Amino acid sequence: MGRKRGPLFWLTIVLVVLPGGCFALASLTLMTYIYWPVSLDAVAMPDVEPSAEHIVIISHGLRDTAETWSDALKETLSKHTREVQIISLDWNPYAQNTFRCSVDGKRLGESLGSHLAASSNLQSLHLIAHSCGAFVSLGICESLREHRSDVAVQSTYLDPVTVYGGLFWDFGLERFGTCADFSDAYIDTGDDVPGSNQLLPATHTFDVTAARSLASFEGPPHVWPTVYYRQLAQAGMTPDLRSDPTVITTYPRNVLEVLGR
Repeated sequence: MGRKRGPLFWLTIVLVVLPGGCFALASLTLMTYIYWPVSLDAVAMPDVEPSAEHIVIISHGLRDTAETWSDALKETLSKHTREVQIISLDWNPYAQNTFRCSVDGKRLGESLGSHLAASSNLQSLHLIAHSCGAFVSLGICESLREHRSDVAVQSTYLDPVTVYGGLFWDFGLERFGTCADFSDAYIDTGDDVPGSNQLLPATHTFDVTAARSLASFEGPPHVWPTVYYRQLAQAGMTPDLRSDPTVITTYPRNVLEVLGR
């Protein structure tokens, strides 16, 4: 005959074992959902001009579309940049979910990077991304590097989200900028999106918070870096590795530069 269970045993089951088991099950379910493979067919690979030697790819962020801001930046850059193919990537079908956008964005980027690697004339690539679009840029760069080491890569991050897969909070802080030959970032410290308000060690990070106040910008702090960067582009003042290789030394990594004071 088994030993009778006392009140302390059942209290432990109710207060510790059951909640712990439910938490573990919920966490496993969420992780399975986040990392479950999906088809990437909802976004077509952009048409890369066979003769293109220099390409710029702009990736919007969570729940945005290309019309939100990246199409406007493409238009601005087109007025100041010659002999460059500029692609405003609309990856909205995979940018809808807060939990999945980083994982799906990186997977999409990896596919696009392989696509670009087949462009034999490609000499330079500039990746510009906002928010969760940062993972698209990262995937592109890392995938391209697996096939092509000869392409000069610049990555520009505009208030990037750094949490990957809902679990790895410092993923972007550790990876953004490491793949590129030169990387710059623009942040607003008034933003509470994880990673969007601090120095990215592998980049030259510009703090444009004060510039927002000077410009009397009334939109969300998370959006301001996209507006600020377009203003820089309109003035022809964005650091550009393709046209000026000295930006690597002019704007060294792991430096936080405050603008607008």
